[in-house]
Amino acid sequence: MSRRLVFFDCETTGPDPYEDRIVELAVRAQGKHPVVTRINPGRPIPPKASAIHGITDADVADAPRFEEIAADVQRMIDGHVLVGYNCIRFDTILLDAELRRAGQSGCIDFPEIDLYQVWQRSEPRTLAGAVKRFLGRDLEDAHTAAADTEVLSELLAEMIETLGVKADTGTLVALSKPPEMVDRDGKFIRREDGVICFNIGNKRGEPASSDEGFLRWMLGKDFSPETKAIAKKLLRGEEVAA
Repeated sequence: MSRRLVFFDCETTGPDPYEDRIVELAVRAQGKHPVVTRINPGRPIPPKASAIHGITDADVADAPRFEEIAADVQRMIDGHVLVGYNCIRFDTILLDAELRRAGQSGCIDFPEIDLYQVWQRSEPRTLAGAVKRFLGRDLEDAHTAAADTEVLSELLAEMIETLGVKADTGTLVALSKPPEMVDRDGKFIRREDGVICFNIGNKRGEPASSDEGFLRWMLGKDFSPETKAIAKKLLRGEEVAA
């Protein structure tokens, strides 16, 4: 590698990289021991987040706030290439936001290696790529509806066996929908505590139930029927199924 690498990962209060906070940060410069720091986020850690990473409010009660360590973190990563997993859409954004709030220069313009994206690009998640990966052959007549459909049942059976997934419809349906997804267009997002928030413009991260006027505004705009149906449910106070 021609540039020095720094490996990093964040555990957080939730899934929104712009609004949530870091509760644990691990940074390891290439060839060195990792530096792992618990951080007091200055807000309660939702139980659903604790269930994922095991960090509770009590665990970080005496930990430093991010602004107390921000200068050290900035020095550790300056001049390095960031390396993470799915970092380009989450960890890097979150770390940059924390650094900038603390008066540092941030890291959003650093070169980065996202191992998730490397995997995606090297082993494409196309149907043809899945057939090659799980069935060990090329997909004949790819991108014709008949050929694509013909292979799906065989592919499903092989994926269940290879990945060890339960072969029941409920499990497979649940695995097919990201936990934060509310509508397919992504105009709403579900926080880890189950609260549905706006995911557009300057309303991003705000609970949708907090602004009926904005929900009504959405109904008059060119959003998808699904998105509008969810906005109507929220206006009526109805539950939106996960």
